[in-house]
Amino acid sequence: MRLNFKNYDDYYSKCNNYSSHECSKCKGTKEVAISEGTVIIADRIMNFEDIPVLKCTFCGAVSLADHSKKMIDECYKYMIKENHLEGNHKYNGYRKKFEYCQEDDLIYDHRDYYSIPGLSVDFEHSIEGFLTPVYFTKKSVLHFMHDPDYEFRLFSDTYGQVGYKDEWIVPFGINSEDKIVFWLGDLSYMDKTSLNILKPHNIESDHQLTRSEFYAAQLCCMWSEPNRELRVCYKKCDFYNAVKKAYHLSLEHLESEIKEQMNRFQKPIVISEKTIDPTINMLHKVLIEGVNIKELRNLYLKVEVSPAEGYEDWKSIKLYEGILKALMKGNIEKLDITSIIGPLYLLNDLRQYYDHLLSNEKRNVIKENIIKTFNLESFEEIDSLYEQLIDGLNMLFEYFILATNNQSLDQ
Repeated sequence: MRLNFKNYDDYYSKCNNYSSHECSKCKGTKEVAISEGTVIIADRIMNFEDIPVLKCTFCGAVSLADHSKKMIDECYKYMIKENHLEGNHKYNGYRKKFEYCQEDDLIYDHRDYYSIPGLSVDFEHSIEGFLTPVYFTKKSVLHFMHDPDYEFRLFSDTYGQVGYKDEWIVPFGINSEDKIVFWLGDLSYMDKTSLNILKPHNIESDHQLTRSEFYAAQLCCMWSEPNRELRVCYKKCDFYNAVKKAYHLSLEHLESEIKEQMNRFQKPIVISEKTIDPTINMLHKVLIEGVNIKELRNLYLKVEVSPAEGYEDWKSIKLYEGILKALMKGNIEKLDITSIIGPLYLLNDLRQYYDHLLSNEKRNVIKENIIKTFNLESFEEIDSLYEQLIDGLNMLFEYFILATNNQSLDQ
C-alpha cells in the first residue's frame, strides 16, 4: 500500500472520519489486514512494516483503518517536531489489556477494537474495550451444545448465543475463517467455570469479522437469515404453498411434528461423520417423511398426462421425481433432472447409512454411491459432502417452486 497526500491538511480532510466496512468503490465488504505500507505527507515519508488496513474482499481496494490513521497522525507530528524526513516503523508486539477479564489472561489483539469499523464507536458501554473480538476454535463451544445446563442456539449460519441457566446469556459469531468470536465484554459476564471451558481453545486473532452475520446483527442491526439447513425446510413449505395455490392440494403431513423437529434442530458447529447424523435425521423427516403421499400422488396425476406404469406403488422420492419431470417438460433437454433430484435420493441413502442396521457390504455400497455422486476422493471428505447435500436440496426445492409457479427457466 502506498498513499500520497499533498500536505497535512489534505491528509486530515481525507482521514478525519470513521472508516466503514463497506467498500466505497464496489460496495463489497472490507476486512482488517496487517500489511506493509508507505504513507507520504508532503515531504515526510513513513514506512510501516505491519500496519492495520481495511482491504475489500471483493475488489481488493485498500484504505486506512481508524487505528492506523491515529498512528500516522502521531508519527507525522513527531517527525515534524524532530525534523525527520523519513521513518521506518515496526509493530513491537505490545498488547493493551482492557479492564474486562484481566485476571483471565485471554488472548486478543487490542488493534482489532480500534481498527474493525464500528467497534470503538460504542456509546452503550462506559468502559473501553467491550466490543473487542476474542477468537476461539470451534471446539470451544462443543461442551455448551451438549450440556443440558446450557442454552445453546445457532440460529443462523454465523450467529448464535449461549447461556447458563438464568445467570447469563451472550452472543457469539463464526467468522469467515471458521473461528468462534465472542466480545471481550460479554466474556466478563460468564462464570469462571464456563470461561475456563473456553480458555484452552482461545487463539490469536486473525482480524476477520465483518463478513459474519454476527457483525451484521451486532453492529449494523441487520436481521440474520435462518441457517441453511432450516432454509431448505422453509423452501419445502414454500413449494407446498405454491402447490396449494396452483392445484388446490395440500401436501402437508404431521405439521406440528414437523415444526417440532425444526425447532429442536441444532446446527452442527463442527462437521464430521458423527455430528451430521442429527441433521440427516431431521431433513429426512421433514422433506421425505413429512409429506401426504396420497395428495403427492394426486399432484403427479394432475401434472403428468401419461402416468408411468406402477406409479400407484411409488413412495415420496419417486413421486417427487415424477412430478419434477412433468413440471419441467419443455426444459428436459436443458436440465439434468436426475442430478437435480439426486440429493433427495442421497439424503435417503445417508439416513439408511446412519440409522439402519445394515450389513457391512450394504454400507460400503452406499458409501461408494455417495463418493461417486459427490465426486469425492473418499467418504472422509465429509465437509464437501455436507455442503453439496445442503446446496443440492436447496436448489431442488427452488426448481419445484419455480416450475410450480410457471416461471421460465430459460437463461
